[in-house]
Amino acid sequence: MDKVLFILFVPFILCCQNKENKIEVSQPVVVSGNGVAGCPYFTRDHQGKPVMCWTAGEEGKQQLYYARYNDKEEKFTEPVAIAPSTGTVLRGESMNKIAFKKDGTIVAVYERKHPSEENKYAGSILYVQSFDQGKTWTKEKHLHTDTLRTNSRSFFDIAILPDGEIGAVWLDSRFKTGNEGSALFFAKTNGKEGFQTDYPIGETVCECCRTDLYVDANGNIHIVYRDIETTIKGQVRDFVHSVSSDNGTTFQPSHKISNDNWVIDGCPHTGASMVVSDGALAVTWFTAGGSPGLYFTRSLDNGNTFEPRRLLSEDARHPQLSSSDKNIVAVWDETQSKHDMHAGHSAGSHTASGSIIFLVLDSDKENVSIKIPESEGGEFPVVYSLNDHIALVAYTKNAKVVTQVVKQ
Repeated sequence: MDKVLFILFVPFILCCQNKENKIEVSQPVVVSGNGVAGCPYFTRDHQGKPVMCWTAGEEGKQQLYYARYNDKEEKFTEPVAIAPSTGTVLRGESMNKIAFKKDGTIVAVYERKHPSEENKYAGSILYVQSFDQGKTWTKEKHLHTDTLRTNSRSFFDIAILPDGEIGAVWLDSRFKTGNEGSALFFAKTNGKEGFQTDYPIGETVCECCRTDLYVDANGNIHIVYRDIETTIKGQVRDFVHSVSSDNGTTFQPSHKISNDNWVIDGCPHTGASMVVSDGALAVTWFTAGGSPGLYFTRSLDNGNTFEPRRLLSEDARHPQLSSSDKNIVAVWDETQSKHDMHAGHSAGSHTASGSIIFLVLDSDKENVSIKIPESEGGEFPVVYSLNDHIALVAYTKNAKVVTQVVKQ
């Protein structure tokens, strides 16, 4: 197992926005390992404790790691390596992930690339299970029923479903024809047997932006993804929402969360993020439809309609949301350089001259945002709300995972 540094948090830096609003941010702590590290992701275990996973290791030997967070001691436990994941890849927009069932079963899901002459993007999504708290792992299996090595599968998300099983969505090229994007697939586990037969729930989906799967308190399964609509002017790549109220057996027809009408013949490489807070479904995303920027919207009727979009930042990418009882917090990487929005270019490419931004979306007062201290050059941030006043933030910087605690 690669040697990984124990994660400890050290005294706080005081960041004052104004006399009424103060935000404290801890000193950055680096998660180290042999080789490079990146792609952090937050979840919680079967006891409700926060868990962070990330990918680290030497080229070709990278593994998925995870560690639990002790909020009383303000530190993570010793990292655990998931050995079967050796050979996985670092993809900031499509990070590897783990999930915990109510009985303590751990399911780790990760990507492995196998490019071919037919498809240089070919790859598989694999998973393993542990029934003894990570001491041993099952033999890895494919998440998808199709195992043809010339197909590509990526940009997946997972979540605990209302029945306690784990659901997964991902982009899959098995139905791809021409330049019409990928298909969106869904599958769920069945006890210790793992993931069962998958099925498509969307077509002509943008093949380079992450999907987002979220289950609300009422048991509704929400999915947000960037769709492709072919028009006379070209390909419109806007985000759409779909919901299932029968535990993933069926999904309602998707519809736009905002009529951005972004016409682009290229790869945005920046997905959306979604949470539910105080009964409202909230989504944030990047678009260059109209005025380019990072936008926010809410739905008060389970995704049937959405409020007009609201601009959060003119130069930001890769947003992530987290919610508590009273507020929503957001993080993103914000650069100082303008992005190339011309057709045929990647709207996700940018210089690493910016910083990580943390924003509190509070319904009782004006939004409060800060630049995370010492986060220059950071990208692909994630956030986890411990409660209404404390959040964990992690991001990739200089080929390492950096963690900081934010107190509001």
